[in-house]
Amino acid sequence: MKTRTLYISDLDGTLLDSNSIVTSHSIENINHLLQKGMLFTIATARTPATVVPLLKQLQLDLPVVLMNGAVLYDIRNKHYIQTNGFTDDSALRYISVLENRDLIPFVYRIENNKLQVFHKPLVNDIQRDFKYKRENTPYKDFIPTDNYTAELTDNPPLFMLVIDRFDKLETAAAEITRAGNCSVFCYRDIAVPDYGNLEIYPKGVSKAATAQLIIDRINPWEVVAFGDNLNDLPLFNLADRRYAPANATEEIKRQATAIIPDNDHDGVARFLCEDFL
Repeated sequence: MKTRTLYISDLDGTLLDSNSIVTSHSIENINHLLQKGMLFTIATARTPATVVPLLKQLQLDLPVVLMNGAVLYDIRNKHYIQTNGFTDDSALRYISVLENRDLIPFVYRIENNKLQVFHKPLVNDIQRDFKYKRENTPYKDFIPTDNYTAELTDNPPLFMLVIDRFDKLETAAAEITRAGNCSVFCYRDIAVPDYGNLEIYPKGVSKAATAQLIIDRINPWEVVAFGDNLNDLPLFNLADRRYAPANATEEIKRQATAIIPDNDHDGVARFLCEDFL
């Protein structure tokens, strides 16, 4: 058994199937391996609002990396261990760039151990569906606003997320990258390729940077990463071995040690059963 190997998996498109769930087969097999001492955790762009219910049946002991590294989260005790947000007013400058391009960001911050998401009126169905699926939970409040500056001056945000047409996002990402001192991730939505996500974090924030905190704590012999999209590349660069499901983007596949079965065929769990035991 590889009890000193740390396995780190992305969720969407990787551990989650196309219905955005962890299948009963994956739950049963991963829990069996965890009981035998496997070191396993999650690194995802998602927030506690969806991660906690999605993973409630997994017996995870290690902290999880959420919001692409903006936070390290204790999933058992529902507590933010560390946050890596903006510490100055630079986020407001990036928001101004987005608004000048008619883009509406979801702006995330933490207040009293609860996530708040500020947004102006939403303009497309994908934005509205994103909010609908994530609101009314004990872990996150969506707060409409007509003035980001008034909301954020005294408490800078963790990060910004924009959901819109990919061509618009790509252009905005290039402008912010040129002008700013931040970490920018821009990638297509796998289910709706004409649309995508643009995420803006303080410089240096990534899944890998926050996963390093876990690595420093447990000192594994090796790190194995699973991912399917461009925001997983920093994690891949950190890992000793890298595995991409068959549904992953071509760039991720090129960086992978090997390709595993796709996310609709329990690729991560099937690999873990073969690799750990």
